[in-house]
Amino acid sequence: MDFRNVDTVLMLDQKDASAQEEAMNQIQETSYLQTARALADAHRQADPNTTLIFLNPDPAEQEVRLLEVSTAAPTSGELYPFSFAARPDLGINYPSVVLLLSHQEWTDLQQGNLQLPDGWTIDRLEKL
Repeated sequence: MDFRNVDTVLMLDQKDASAQEEAMNQIQETSYLQTARALADAHRQADPNTTLIFLNPDPAEQEVRLLEVSTAAPTSGELYPFSFAARPDLGINYPSVVLLLSHQEWTDLQQGNLQLPDGWTIDRLEKL
């Protein structure tokens, strides 16, 4: 985890609460994206058949949402999100939700034949 911005927060004058809050938000934003990348890397290592991983950013940054495409995933024709609790003891400070898709399901999703869960949108997918 990158703590380069922590010194900035600690050195801010206590009277300047808005600047301190802004610096803390920058740390949280970085931490959210770093968590998503760390999870994606771990999932690639666990499943070398994973060919694509996308982040579907939660606007409130309350959970990390990953869409993963793997040649090892079965094609069911339905998308089942798997939820995981945050694990601060492992450096994972956000709960996560993973959608594991086969290549056929990924194609079907792109063609509009499958729908993402509520709150997810294909237009916001960011490749990791």
